[in-house]
Amino acid sequence: MAVKRLTLDNESDAFVLAISCHQKSTKLAWEINRAISCELQATELYENNIYFVTNVKGFPYYKWTNPDERFTIHLIANRGESALLVPSQKMIDYFFVVTGFFEELDFEQGVKNIKKIESVLTAFPVVLDKIKQ
Repeated sequence: MAVKRLTLDNESDAFVLAISCHQKSTKLAWEINRAISCELQATELYENNIYFVTNVKGFPYYKWTNPDERFTIHLIANRGESALLVPSQKMIDYFFVVTGFFEELDFEQGVKNIKKIESVLTAFPVVLDKIKQ
């Protein structure tokens, strides 16, 4: 069996993990908090720092900034009140996005922990250029 390693684009502005999960956003955010020891909280305040997302109004949005303010974790639902956030990605239910100094994080373990969540059907890294609207 071949070993697969997660590779990151060092020129990217964010790490993006696409998640397929039919769970409600509040439950998924709670499960992610437990899986990777963060504190995602629902918010409508959006700083517009993820370039494929222009507005989160009408889409469940959760955010946590680590205590050292080195990176921020965002959980954004792809399905909103009446549309898709990224119409070209119909199979994705959520985007888990890390901005800031995300290079410091152990993504391999984080992705494994998120994939272990019972309600997560699949999760995989996505290149930002490929998910633009």
